[in-house]
Amino acid sequence: MLPKLRALLAVVAVSTGCLPVIGWIGGGFFWPLDLLNHFQYQYALALPLMALALFWMKSRRVAIASLVLLLVPLGRIVPSYLPPKPVKTDGTPVRVASFNVFVSNDRYQDTLDWVKKANPDFIYFTETTETWADALEHLHEDYPHSIEEGTGFAFYSKLPIRSHEIIHCSDIEFPLLVARVATANGDVTVFAMHPLPPVSPHWSRALDETMAVLASEVKKTSGPVILAGDFNATRWGHKFEPLREAALRDASYGKAPGATWMRGNPIISIPIDRLLYRGEDMDCQRFEIGPALGSDHRPVIAEFVW
Repeated sequence: MLPKLRALLAVVAVSTGCLPVIGWIGGGFFWPLDLLNHFQYQYALALPLMALALFWMKSRRVAIASLVLLLVPLGRIVPSYLPPKPVKTDGTPVRVASFNVFVSNDRYQDTLDWVKKANPDFIYFTETTETWADALEHLHEDYPHSIEEGTGFAFYSKLPIRSHEIIHCSDIEFPLLVARVATANGDVTVFAMHPLPPVSPHWSRALDETMAVLASEVKKTSGPVILAGDFNATRWGHKFEPLREAALRDASYGKAPGATWMRGNPIISIPIDRLLYRGEDMDCQRFEIGPALGSDHRPVIAEFVW
């Protein structure tokens, strides 16, 4: 019985260790392989546990091979836990939040209570329905400025919105919100969006096209930039590459870069709700993943200065 179990565990361990390598190398060529890149936390947890079991079962060579393969997910995870070099600034902190409320979620009051407690200067909601739009109307007392063009998303701000436009990306016409918001530090351009997950060839191509449009818009925008939303792409996937090339930084780096979708399920939880930024002398002082509010996503909130 033990030899069979040892052989099975060896196959599972090596197969698991190969998945991040396959995703890293092949994800840019074949869209299903890119999905393998999202689960770096799971690889980093499973491989050392299986290596310990293999050592105990006297299968040292496979155990060592598993630990060698562990270097790939660790190499992708560890940099996000290293704090970036701080930027000295005397600017006024600007708090930004993003939350995918989930269409069937009915915890409206809990969400409103969290917004009041978290107290962001502006917040982007996705997957809003007519019912959610009605519930969020209660925010107008504290957030007099808003953008609510139909259902699907809503943007609420305490700060004046100088201008905004909606850019429809790909043939699916994902709405990319571009809003110029006035702050005590000067204007900041906010990009916010929620594309569909890349789980089919069509949706995968649409996400590629959307990321290319978003990166292009960011590159031609001067001054401070903040990106918010559920991007359905982790920092490790090939689909994130255009945003990396646009010199965007992740607000979670060095702070709390954990999972935001299905956070309570360690098998499939991944960090796809993102706050990114770019700007000279711009820094992120705080980043938090919010509480469970009935959605399959957690809200994220960050504090920026420049």
